[in-house]
Amino acid sequence: MSDESTERLYFRTARPPWREILSHRWSGTRDWSLVLKDAAGDYFVLGRRGDPEDAGAYAPVPGEVAPPGVGGRYTDVFRVDATEHVDTRAIGLPTVYGTESVVLWVSWWVHDPVRVVHTKTVHGWHVIRTHLTGALRHLAEAQTVAGNGLGAPEILQHFGAPQRVEATGLSYRVFDVRLRETGEELLLGQEESQGVRYSWTASRRGEYEFCLQALHAGPVSLAALWLLRHPDQVRQVLDWAVDHRDLLSPPHTDWQEELASLLGTLTDQERKEISCLLRDRISALGHQVPGGVI
Repeated sequence: MSDESTERLYFRTARPPWREILSHRWSGTRDWSLVLKDAAGDYFVLGRRGDPEDAGAYAPVPGEVAPPGVGGRYTDVFRVDATEHVDTRAIGLPTVYGTESVVLWVSWWVHDPVRVVHTKTVHGWHVIRTHLTGALRHLAEAQTVAGNGLGAPEILQHFGAPQRVEATGLSYRVFDVRLRETGEELLLGQEESQGVRYSWTASRRGEYEFCLQALHAGPVSLAALWLLRHPDQVRQVLDWAVDHRDLLSPPHTDWQEELASLLGTLTDQERKEISCLLRDRISALGHQVPGGVI
């Protein structure tokens, strides 16, 4: 991955323009493009312009900039990085389990070397990161308004194809979304002080049903689910289980004790009526009962 502190997208060369032109043509390299500027302020470019072939549909930039000639009178010559870079952006996505931390893997490149030089865009990842952050916030807001959730499928669907940052001549795409555990992250779809709202998407229906069953199963199921999500907290879960045995294994009371306790709260008349009803019921079942009232 790139390091903005050391890598530059372009630099001015010290060699004569004609030598740079011949060097680029003879080398056949695709790692850098050559941008030249003449005394009139016109730009000329030699090298690749557009998207890498493996970034989806190849989309070259319209050829409004002419190629340079060896005999031209140029005042400035620049070498522009034409390689594809890879960086990551950490974000937090709202799910039924809480905020899920993921990492977006982003590839980015120069699709217009002239625009990069003209706008003096020395470091590209800061530009891409800022643009991606704004685009993600807009997507999260649109999904919320539409009543849909925002997850990895939605992000890849919207940002899997090349995204142009026309003002600076840069492009990017998100090619993977992976889980992460720690670090700075951008929270989407909610304010930091708000609880997580459920993402009502078809891809989350199975998660909803699973959590519903876990809640119906009670504390034992929830403790097991927590341990599944946090396998490094075995000791804490065991300590909690010992301290909350009454929740995991509710004590069973003796029905005879409960019945005796209930009878003790009745009046003499109420006990006599229940005694008659009980005697008649036992007699109807074919059992011998005392002759008098209980």
